[in-house]
Amino acid sequence: MRPFRMTGPRACLIVLAGLLLQTGESPAQSSAPSALATDSPSPAPYLAGTRVQAPGGSASFPIPKGWHGESLEDMAAILLTSDKVPGFVLVFATVNQTADDLAALLGEPQPITDAMVFQPVGLVVRQGNRLTASYVAGELTGRGVAVLGPNDQGILFLHGRPKKEEAAALPFLIHLADEVRFDQGTTASPSP
Repeated sequence: MRPFRMTGPRACLIVLAGLLLQTGESPAQSSAPSALATDSPSPAPYLAGTRVQAPGGSASFPIPKGWHGESLEDMAAILLTSDKVPGFVLVFATVNQTADDLAALLGEPQPITDAMVFQPVGLVVRQGNRLTASYVAGELTGRGVAVLGPNDQGILFLHGRPKKEEAAALPFLIHLADEVRFDQGTTASPSP
């Protein structure tokens, strides 16, 4: 099973985010509110500073300053967006994945939506308990950072942003990775 596949009503949110990356608009400023409409009510957002557990895993991280998150239940992920910083971060738990398994996965194309696929650029790099990978998709650049924890548990951050702002992606993800904690006793859903 591929953890990055997003379909259904939330897929339009990422496609919209991709379009907004080029204009600097936030979804609230967009003139296309119908693109965000879903059949179900939106989950409550996670605000900056809230520690959130990745769905189905044992890793948690705090929502960074200037960002907010929401649970994407249809794909067992958390979506982070900012009103001031262009881009998005998808967060996934990794379960029963060794470092070799994750390296192989990160080295493959990553379908974000039906219309957006991050193509790998360069090699997956392992440093300590972290794996990093780089991607491109049209005018977007992508970075992935996986943090390995105990018992083949982990967390994966996949960050997309405009190519012109590529340099800021890795430091941002490293900051997120530095804040990861593993709770060896639970595999609960996200919690505020």
